[in-house]
Amino acid sequence: MSGKASLLPLSEELYLRSLTGRLVGEHLFDGYRKVAVITYPDRICAGMATAALTSFTYYSGYKDGVGVVYTYDENIGETAKKISSSDFEVVYISYGGEQKLSTVNEATIKTFRALMEAGYKKALAIHVRVWIATKQLSTVLSDDKIRRWLEGLPEIRVFTADLNVKKFFFNRVKIADGKPALTPYREVLLTDEHVDLLKRSIPPPE
Repeated sequence: MSGKASLLPLSEELYLRSLTGRLVGEHLFDGYRKVAVITYPDRICAGMATAALTSFTYYSGYKDGVGVVYTYDENIGETAKKISSSDFEVVYISYGGEQKLSTVNEATIKTFRALMEAGYKKALAIHVRVWIATKQLSTVLSDDKIRRWLEGLPEIRVFTADLNVKKFFFNRVKIADGKPALTPYREVLLTDEHVDLLKRSIPPPE
């Protein structure tokens, strides 16, 4: 990543998250019936999270109890307990937006630890910037307890991008010998506009 701030004004950052959120809700959440989303409490992350859940309600059906959006804060342990004691089938970690990658990494580690300690044992989905900020989960997997917890989950999904071929890839993550391996289960061709926005949207400098 470049060491300068995003070239996009806020209006385009939010529009970008609506485009990405639409694809996340359709493809990353596909097959699940009830989704919990945890978002960082800033404008761009919240925009992404709500766009994804809105898309999910469209593709899965508009009905009661389809999902909840939680925000990351000092009470992440209590949030994790609520999620773990409910009937969500997947929890989506939607961090990135306006935060430095180091901040996203720290929040992700705390979130995973909170979910683990709360006894969460269902599926996990993560945003591409979480994947990048944790160096493909390596910062998380260095903790043996979290690694074993992740290995025991029924499914982990992440979406990644290859802007050279104008595609998002939706992947299942398998952790073996302490390292993650991606298996794509779906790919989506992006519009030229979406690709241009993604190229110009980069995290803030450290």
